[in-house]
Amino acid sequence: MRTHPIRAVVFDLDGLLVDSEPLQAWAWDAYARQHGSELREDVLARMLGRRAVDAVQTFVSDLKLPVSPDVALRERDEIFLAAVPGKIVAHSGAAELIDYLRERRVPLALATSGHRRYVDLALESAGLSGVFDIEVTGDQVTHGKPHPEIYQYACERLDTPPQSALALEDAPNGVRSAIAAGMICFAVPESADHSGIEDAHEVLGSLRQVISMLEDPSPYRLISTTA
Repeated sequence: MRTHPIRAVVFDLDGLLVDSEPLQAWAWDAYARQHGSELREDVLARMLGRRAVDAVQTFVSDLKLPVSPDVALRERDEIFLAAVPGKIVAHSGAAELIDYLRERRVPLALATSGHRRYVDLALESAGLSGVFDIEVTGDQVTHGKPHPEIYQYACERLDTPPQSALALEDAPNGVRSAIAAGMICFAVPESADHSGIEDAHEVLGSLRQVISMLEDPSPYRLISTTA
């Protein structure tokens, strides 16, 4: 059995650590309705997991809204960010997994498509502020997921080769990004639909199952900084 040493773990945020996607969808839909339209499921599916600056291009184009993407993003953010505090909570098992890794002194990073202002609000609302060694947000990279840049940059800042880092994702664009960066990737989807995430090394049912996958016997060998 081939073993995969893991020296660092990089987390996605939306849909993985926090249950933010329903609130995001509500805000996009609320803005669309201001312009006499509504957010369709097929449009939302193409937007999930992408940077807001990229997702809004799809939003405006597919719904044929009479505003520019820049204006739509700014006005939609006013709706969304005002609703974040207290309404975004951590997914079950998130704090437990983070505590497990921190106890073993495994370097942790966040690699999220969200922009800095939103990420700060979301982490505070979910009680996850300050738990990561580094945080890479969508406004720090040129190319959003599924491009590998955000994960490559996270690994670079962690001083860890991508092949020795584990990415935790929930969405197809994120899985593609991590795999393209050369990382080990576990997918923890919110729904039973696994389409688009088949290339992940493991598809798990919960964040708690990540701990089980890192315990012996397992091909994934967690290497702490004390080893």
